[in-house]
Amino acid sequence: MSFVPTGRAAERIPLASRGATVPPAKPTLCIVNYNGERFLPTTLAAATAAADGFAEILLIDNASTDNSVALAERDFPQVRIHRMPDNRGPGAMRNAGLALAVSDLVLFIDNDVAVTADCGPALAQALLERPTAAVAAARVLYADRPDTIQYDGASSHFLGIMTLENPDRPLAAADQAVRTTLSVVTCAFMVDRRRLPEAAPFDESFFIYQDDHDFGVRMRALGVDIISVPRALCLHGEGTAGISIRATGSYSSRRVFWNIRNRWLFILKTYQPRSLLVLLPMLLVYELAQLAIVLRKGWLREWREAVAWVAANWHDVMGKRRSVQRRRVRPDRELLAGGSLPLRAELTTNTVERALRAALDGLAALYWRGASRLI
Repeated sequence: MSFVPTGRAAERIPLASRGATVPPAKPTLCIVNYNGERFLPTTLAAATAAADGFAEILLIDNASTDNSVALAERDFPQVRIHRMPDNRGPGAMRNAGLALAVSDLVLFIDNDVAVTADCGPALAQALLERPTAAVAAARVLYADRPDTIQYDGASSHFLGIMTLENPDRPLAAADQAVRTTLSVVTCAFMVDRRRLPEAAPFDESFFIYQDDHDFGVRMRALGVDIISVPRALCLHGEGTAGISIRATGSYSSRRVFWNIRNRWLFILKTYQPRSLLVLLPMLLVYELAQLAIVLRKGWLREWREAVAWVAANWHDVMGKRRSVQRRRVRPDRELLAGGSLPLRAELTTNTVERALRAALDGLAALYWRGASRLI
């Protein structure tokens, strides 16, 4: 069941967004950057080549320690630059971008993303045609394999993990229809800030990882839709230096900490009491499996740091939970899904680990068949 904005929410959506055929407004292109000096020549060149489709190009720099800003100022003077005073993570940059953009439509991309000329217009048109949607995601292709989709939307597994849609699928075989999704990957996505239920919707306490999943699921809980737009194409590079698995081939210590901590933070904020009760047995099984992986991989220190952070910030986490639960209009049964556990191959590297993963997958699928009827 889709939520149709009423009252003040409906008033924020102009008549042009309610099914009219007038062209959509030009969006702001907002690039979030931290130490992306080696990516920015490609990213900014693609952005400026498509500049006719944007009201402006805005670079939010998160206190980079490399020559990112100097490069942008020297080689791309048409780009407006905003410097963050310190590194508070990508969510803080996106909140700043929403406040600074000259357009109500804002296309956010990471610093290693090259947009195509049709990306911005396609996302803007899709939002114009979907008045219940506030967020539209692009179809993300591998920069080194542009015939292959990296992902083009996301779902929300009931164990608190984002699931990518259409991962590693040949572009030629993929559907072209716009569809609603349960979450969003913030590599390349557009928002209409008039339709957002919050002025600063990204929870900056996540810092990095699952901040996008928290944003997407919370926006849906608060009543707006997320859509995936296959015609909006972009090319994605290798990811954040030092922590991207595609770049490093393994999990960094900080990635382990953020993923464990932020999944707990997401569940504690988002899930309704009934859902927590119904899902508790399977959540505990998952925690035991996660702890086994932690011990096997030598990540106990990161796990303990995650536990300590949640304990030290419990009062603040519960305050965030109360805020979400008080304002939500959609129940968890409309936000969560089953399916295979979206665990990366780097976590299961031998026969025993892969067998345990398969067993956990089967148990989770069986559990969800019954639990999905109760939440």
